[in-house]
Amino acid sequence: MRGSDWRSFRRCLAIGRRLLKGPATPTELVEFVLEIEGPDAYPSAKSAREKAFKRDRESLRARLGFEFQYSPSKGQYSLIDPGPLFQLELSEPSVRAVALLAQTFGGQVGEHSEIQDFLDELIASLPVETRRSLENPAVPIDLNLLQSVDPNGIPHHVWATAWRAVKTHRKLSFNYISPTYADGKPVLHEVLPYRIQYQWGHWYLRAYRVLRRDAKGREDRQGAHLRYRLSYLQDDEQLSISPSVMSEPPRPPRYLVHYRLLLPLSRGVVSRHFDEMKVKSLEDGSLEITGYCDDDWQAGRTLLSYGQYCVVLGGEEVLAWTQRTIRGILGNYPDILELSEE
Repeated sequence: MRGSDWRSFRRCLAIGRRLLKGPATPTELVEFVLEIEGPDAYPSAKSAREKAFKRDRESLRARLGFEFQYSPSKGQYSLIDPGPLFQLELSEPSVRAVALLAQTFGGQVGEHSEIQDFLDELIASLPVETRRSLENPAVPIDLNLLQSVDPNGIPHHVWATAWRAVKTHRKLSFNYISPTYADGKPVLHEVLPYRIQYQWGHWYLRAYRVLRRDAKGREDRQGAHLRYRLSYLQDDEQLSISPSVMSEPPRPPRYLVHYRLLLPLSRGVVSRHFDEMKVKSLEDGSLEITGYCDDDWQAGRTLLSYGQYCVVLGGEEVLAWTQRTIRGILGNYPDILELSEE
């Protein structure tokens, strides 16, 4: 290759490398090339530099198979397909591991949002066929892998049926036996599922319940967003998927989270547990924090982990959950109440 061709080729590689990191403006791409290849990588004259940059973009597509697009509204180029030379090839076990992470953290916000960002960046570098298999897998995650992270015994039929109901946006029916049921008898639930996720050591089905019928035939049709531990779904004749697709999949709830973080914890870096977090410093050194979540149970558990250094102020659902839990804890330690009264 001639010297000019080789230099152009290296500039193309640098542009592709930068786009793999995320969207970039033309100025950012040129600056990255100059940083990697040196200040004389592009001509100093503006018009000559623009022409060379245009030729590099065309070569990147035509000669290296790198697909990208330009958004006029954002003024940025973004990656579509890394092509055969830039794409990342993963082994089959690694692809399954990525699928497990995507299943676990997909759609998460707050403290897990960085994992979602990492997955998006990683998946964007994979071959198109691999990306499609991750977005619309033909089969659910290997059950052996599931049992290794949640050893509570999820029947294969339960996992495959719940997974299919989520992926196809169909109503799911099942008998459920929770440890909270005093009689230990199954209760029929009909739900509109929208997510399977891994939390606190267990796999859960997140769904909007449309019907609950107990062993005596009593029905409750009051809708509610609930979390079902998959190992409590029963593998029996009631486990089924509706043939009809939901007209509009249910949206996860949106709960306000409002709390104060007290000294000395307020001196540290505030963890990003929730979406759209805002932090306000108060005169006494404490911090007033607001944010949003889609799971009041998870939010309450997170805030309780701060112990006496956190005061939950709201929203309504998170505060109610926290108060119920604290009353239950205090009920288990009556001596503490007696000492506080003295």
